Amino acid sequence: MIDAFQSSGTSPTEIGPDFLCENHGSIFLLRPISPAAFLWIHGNIPSDRQMFGNAVAVEHRYIWAILAGLQDDGLVVSRG
Repeated sequence: MIDAFQSSGTSPTEIGPDFLCENHGSIFLLRPISPAAFLWIHGNIPSDRQMFGNAVAVEHRYIWAILAGLQDDGLVVSRG
């Protein structure tokens, strides 16, 4: 199983994570922190996405695939 909260080694972790991922039960909030994270959302998440402030609201059944995709692209996620 992929641990999407572990650094991939390609993003500079001393600067901090690119995203915070908050578990709210059936909904996760994926909060972009870095400029790369904002760009990743616009390039990889459909335009009809549900937003909660600047965070993307993601159903629990989709979060792992999204976390794996952003980690594959070299971004780092931290638990929020």
